[in-house]
Amino acid sequence: MSLEELPEGWVVWNDDGGRVVLVFRPDVFEGATYDAARLPTLYVSTRSPEVPMRRGDESSDAWHVACTLEPEVRVRALESTHELRADAVDAAVAAARRFSRGDVDFEGVYAANPPEAYLRRLAELTG
Repeated sequence: MSLEELPEGWVVWNDDGGRVVLVFRPDVFEGATYDAARLPTLYVSTRSPEVPMRRGDESSDAWHVACTLEPEVRVRALESTHELRADAVDAAVAAARRFSRGDVDFEGVYAANPPEAYLRRLAELTG
């Protein structure tokens, strides 16, 4: 698999040969209706999803795939760790496909008070 095989709606925002950032439907989730922080995002990097972004570039020897619906709201079902960057990119494309098919329980990622209007819109655009 490669980034060219992303499902419809996913966009490569960054691929510098290291870290990759993929976003879902920026035309919908970065507009006036939704807070731009709620842009569904997949990351491929050497920074473990367990390390907060604010702590900077704490890298590991592995490649990690992480998914967020908004800051601090991770979709753990789509996370994985890989030895090679190419394998992590393949896993991110597979995660994007699962996301797009609606194979993820979005409400289940929230500890409390999930944003209902946002989740309804995600459900309309996936599956």
